[in-house]
Amino acid sequence: MKKFFRKFAVLLLVFVLGVAGTAFLMNSRSTDDRSDMNNPVLPEVMTEFGGTLSNLMHGYRQPMQADFVRECITPLDTTRTVSLAVDPHESEVKSLSYEIRSSDGTKVIENRKISALESSGDGYLRTSVQISAGLLMNQEYSMQITLDTDSGEAYYYTRVVSRTATNVADYVAFASSFAQKCMDKTTADELGTYLEATETSARNFADISITSSLANVSWGNLHPQISRAGIPVIKDINETTASISLEYEIMAANDEGKAEYYNVTDFYRMRYTETRIMLLDFTRSAHQIFNPELSVISDKGLLLGVGDKNVSYMANKDASVVAFVREGELWTYAPESGKFVDVFSFRRNVDSDSRDADMNHDIKLLGIEENGDVDFMVYGYMSRGNHEGYSGVGIYHYNSDQNMVEEKVFIPGTESYEFLKDDLGILSYVNKDNQLFLVMAKDLYQINIDESSYKVLAEGINRDNFVVSDTNAHAAWIVSEGENAGQIQMMDFDSQNVRLIAPGQDQELRTLGFMNEDLIYGLLQSGDILTDENGHSTEGLTSFRIEDFEGNLKKEYHQEGMYIVNPSVGRTLMEFQLAAKGKQGYSVQKKDNIMNNGNKTAKLVTAEQTSSDRQGIMTRLTFEDKPESDKPLVLRAKMRSVKEHIVELEVETPEEELYYVYGKGGLDSTWTDPAQAVKRADSQMGVVLNRAQQYVWERGNLKTQITLNTEDIPEIIRTGSWDKKVLQDGMGDTGKIIDLSGCSLENVLYEISAQRAVIAETGENSSTVIVGYDEYNTWLLDPATGEVKPYGMQDSTKLFQKAGNIFITYLEAVTY
Repeated sequence: MKKFFRKFAVLLLVFVLGVAGTAFLMNSRSTDDRSDMNNPVLPEVMTEFGGTLSNLMHGYRQPMQADFVRECITPLDTTRTVSLAVDPHESEVKSLSYEIRSSDGTKVIENRKISALESSGDGYLRTSVQISAGLLMNQEYSMQITLDTDSGEAYYYTRVVSRTATNVADYVAFASSFAQKCMDKTTADELGTYLEATETSARNFADISITSSLANVSWGNLHPQISRAGIPVIKDINETTASISLEYEIMAANDEGKAEYYNVTDFYRMRYTETRIMLLDFTRSAHQIFNPELSVISDKGLLLGVGDKNVSYMANKDASVVAFVREGELWTYAPESGKFVDVFSFRRNVDSDSRDADMNHDIKLLGIEENGDVDFMVYGYMSRGNHEGYSGVGIYHYNSDQNMVEEKVFIPGTESYEFLKDDLGILSYVNKDNQLFLVMAKDLYQINIDESSYKVLAEGINRDNFVVSDTNAHAAWIVSEGENAGQIQMMDFDSQNVRLIAPGQDQELRTLGFMNEDLIYGLLQSGDILTDENGHSTEGLTSFRIEDFEGNLKKEYHQEGMYIVNPSVGRTLMEFQLAAKGKQGYSVQKKDNIMNNGNKTAKLVTAEQTSSDRQGIMTRLTFEDKPESDKPLVLRAKMRSVKEHIVELEVETPEEELYYVYGKGGLDSTWTDPAQAVKRADSQMGVVLNRAQQYVWERGNLKTQITLNTEDIPEIIRTGSWDKKVLQDGMGDTGKIIDLSGCSLENVLYEISAQRAVIAETGENSSTVIVGYDEYNTWLLDPATGEVKPYGMQDSTKLFQKAGNIFITYLEAVTY
């Protein structure tokens, strides 16, 4: 019996030691493999005007492509002095250097190193730099600021532009003061004179504007306070107007007295007058930071709070797990257990600051498995973690069993978030074989995630005819060159098979979009592109077809004697107009549409809006079934430490001329047609810049009157020719001809104000050159006689409209 107990004791000891050893090894492995995301280490740099900090700049770990970074504008007065403030945070800053470069970054105009920065009582390091190089007026230059820190070099970017009398100190002070005064009903009363209150709709803190009531602008019944002050960022500025963006955080107490936090972005467009600053435009969007520990679970679903109603979310088949993105954070939620998982977030739960709270990134859901595993993409500026300071694209997998996120591949880039978002908005898809497909700089890439390799599938993609399906699993585009030029190329990214669709004789094809996974394309006959009296070209399609990838025809639409114009394809509906063909263009007869019945299937989870008196309109994820648990269990995923898989794409910048529209505080759109860019900028109260970052057009920056010296106008422009090739040959390398046909006279007067004459067609065989204007007249140069005469403003408008609003101007070549 004693031997039995002795043997039993030995076996028990071996078992215990084995379990302990296994647990130790598992813990060791867990400790080695899983960790929290690294805290941010990079300093921040700001400019300073009249004692007000502005233009908060986050650091990059590699030099960026200068013409693809336009996050802030620093105006220079006659002294050309820039006052800089550095917030070192936890870093040691050894020195500061700067470079002034041409707008495309190819030429260094001035550089200098500053070894000693002055410490100040507020914790910032300060210095002033005086730019000695002669900079052209009203021309943007790139300023790269380099900090040498204890963790390596960091690069910061702003654009500098020489302007006269910009009143920048008053503008930045106004923006900061306006936001602060909104926090108190008493001080907010004085803001009523700046508003144009006409709004009568329900209170929506995610969509406040200059037409909103003073009560809503001053936060209604929310009663918040600023929890993290913002730094005004100058987006555009000239002699008459300025556009400023202000991002800050507010805190409000909910009905239970618990703290809610919101990210807020204000946009101000202002004009300076002798008596006060006038507010030309104002918008505000507040987005609640999701916190599952507040009362977010209800019988109807999950309350996400104040914010955008267009929620990015994805559920598995039975909706037992739903993944959703809110304010740059990825969460999963299981209604049955009440379990929430903070899968990915740059924002720290403790000691958060403006670095990790930065919103220059986004998350795209790629897929969700039945067990709750999630594949997702993070793109933009990486504000903390292993890739802190890099702009790029990361592909990640969340393992729900291990509560762990693993990075599969990271693709660094040299363009800022707003340009990267513009590219990735076209296409990003990962198939079951771990192949990533995306469009960058007009090329279609296939990236092998497992092998960290890539290849280019198509070059010179034109976004105007590149269309993708709802799931991004299919894409189609018009082949621009080679033996298949003019054909539609359609690709299935799962099978990687390609299908070509060829046009008939005297026929062109147009990609219109997708209905679910089926391609919609139109047929255009030769001679069916017509130009109306305003210079607008319209294509009249004789029919359109809906086909699947195998070429099976799902539907063909044709109306005898009618032409299909202005088609638009949405997720649930395709809309278009039917028009008759005439000598002056197409005249619309009626509207029609095609419903997408494939999207009518019932969803177990939907995004809806609800409201409360305190918070106004809010967003809710509504579930078909009532959540079983109303007690949240909150977990935070760890990052798995693995060998980095970096894929560096050799991206070639397109050589074609592009026109960038900036409005409402950021990049709005990119165009190849300058006239369309001007019209878009006009609607957005914005500006248009070309690849060289020259101002093509600015809303509101118009002199009251001006008349050009005709001897200063290029000789070829004075001929009044509207043959663009002849004009460009005559300009040679001294300038670029710009066609603004279709714009209004009011639009093109900006060119005169900017010292550029405009050729205007006046009849079938006649033209004039606009060389000046005042309140009542335009001043027109007769190309035949060289004589300049006034012509009434209203008569000029009618004259040019009757001729089709055909306007041609030019941009001088930039010389450094």
